[in-house]
Amino acid sequence: MAAQLSLYPLLTRIANRAEAAPDALAITDVPHGVTVDYRSLAHDVVRLAVDLVDAASPAPGTDLQEQRVAILCDKGYLVPLSLLSIWAAGGFALPVLASLPLAEQRYLIDNADCALIICDRANRHRADELAGNKPAGSEPCNVLEMSLERIREPRDDLPDPQDSAKLLLSRPQIDGERRAMMLYTSGTTGRPKGAVTRHSALSAQVESIVTAWRWTEADNLLHILPLNHLHGICVALLPSLWAGAHVELWSKFDGQAIWKRWINEDRRVPVTMFFGVPTVYSRLITAHASLSPDEQVAATKGSASLRLQVSGSAPLPVSVKAAWERPGGVGGGQVLLERYGMTETGLIATTGWENDKRVGGYVGNPMPNVEIRLFDLDTNAVVDTADTPGEVQVRGPGITKEYWRLPDATAKEFIDGWFKTGDIAERCGAAGPAHNMYHILGRNSVDIIKSGGEKISAVEIERAILELPDIQDAAVVGVADEEWGQVVAACIVTSRAQLTLEQLRNELRSEIASFKLPRKLKVVDVIPRNGMGKIQKKQIVEQQFGPEAIDTEHAKNRFLPCLVSLTLHSMLSGRPREVLDIIQKAKEKLKLLLELSKPSMGLEPMTF
Repeated sequence: MAAQLSLYPLLTRIANRAEAAPDALAITDVPHGVTVDYRSLAHDVVRLAVDLVDAASPAPGTDLQEQRVAILCDKGYLVPLSLLSIWAAGGFALPVLASLPLAEQRYLIDNADCALIICDRANRHRADELAGNKPAGSEPCNVLEMSLERIREPRDDLPDPQDSAKLLLSRPQIDGERRAMMLYTSGTTGRPKGAVTRHSALSAQVESIVTAWRWTEADNLLHILPLNHLHGICVALLPSLWAGAHVELWSKFDGQAIWKRWINEDRRVPVTMFFGVPTVYSRLITAHASLSPDEQVAATKGSASLRLQVSGSAPLPVSVKAAWERPGGVGGGQVLLERYGMTETGLIATTGWENDKRVGGYVGNPMPNVEIRLFDLDTNAVVDTADTPGEVQVRGPGITKEYWRLPDATAKEFIDGWFKTGDIAERCGAAGPAHNMYHILGRNSVDIIKSGGEKISAVEIERAILELPDIQDAAVVGVADEEWGQVVAACIVTSRAQLTLEQLRNELRSEIASFKLPRKLKVVDVIPRNGMGKIQKKQIVEQQFGPEAIDTEHAKNRFLPCLVSLTLHSMLSGRPREVLDIIQKAKEKLKLLLELSKPSMGLEPMTF
């Protein structure tokens, strides 16, 4: 069966590392207490890849022929092992977050038409449920439960661990145009689209990052990101293995534990790199304050010792960046490197290697082998001048070539070979460190909410809300937040006597992931729409959730008791005219407040 295995550039580098330094650490799975060197990693890949061919090869003597294989495992060593093995077996990988609700997992599995689900013991029941309820007419789906104990069982038809790297290096290179992985995006249409990455594009993305950030065998990355996103997989995990470095997988964020790991009192392999979303750095600042004074000093010193700290997946608040890099501050003077990318393209831009090139509010310059242009959507012309907004369009060897089974959507996103990101940016023309750097102004569409590094589809949440009983209309928007970047906010029209935020979140928990649940709620009389029937979301953000937003219910509840009290006072006092003048002014004030909200929400001013 090993005859059906293929080599690809990343596996070539892993096998070469296993030959040159077999005992070098590759992956430490902290939650499961597993540490794997490069020799063991190469052997485990061979063993699991052979099992995959046994389980899902469409014909005798062939590899998986790009059959879709889902990975449904808790974060740990089994996830990267599954990815590497699926590719060696000629499969097409779909990482699925184990904590997603069943409905979301089912959509991914069914849309990809998976032939096999790799799972661990903890997720076996869910995998069986997903495999057993596929739509009519789709291909059957099998389940392969995996454990490290099973992978390490001896097989007479496979080489010993010390010979597995040689076996891999003897295999032919896979065609670079074969599909390698599919990561689902959150689209403005509401349904996630599968962005397909081919082997050549995957290699280009990873090599570009290793080059730009000067990754070496001596690095040790502390990895706290999910392993179903571009950030966790293509930006963090795979470049580490490409460089022959060590990656330390943590299953969840724990601010105090991270600081103590950087202190490194137990003398483990020192951490040299750390990647996070802006929310992570904000929470680390909070966690630092909870340490003892001596621990704070040691933690700050530990942070300063790291070679590289990166923030991405959402805009980094200037206040967080400043607090982190301030001399004597919590980050030990570390200047966070910011980067910009998306699922369909890999990383597009990065701020510079030198600290003075890491300018707040800018995403830097193009990654190696990536081209950027700005395009005026009104004039359909390339923007050549600085400080002029345009849509970010990119091209390069790492760009996706297709959305899964969506040829029309694929064609729509390309123009003359350039991929249209939907983001609007400017190129800085001023002299200084930011000269020629790109500054992202925002999405051309307002339907993608970036919260804590997650990209959340507002349309998907709206659809889930509208499925709830007694809901007539709904609009979901992103509202700026210092900690999260943005938070999900909902405006709802309902016939219920009362709907609280807690009630709404509880009713949605079974339908959407917890990070998508609304954090703000306004119940309104009408959702504003334009002449085409499209929701006026910018208007909602400004008038319902902005700094000048008017809480009409609060206004009514505060003013009405006052008016009643003043009326009674006028009847009982000896100065009714003066009191009535106060009442009239109060009524006019309330009427004005309510009138101001009328254009956006259709609220009628109160009459007295």
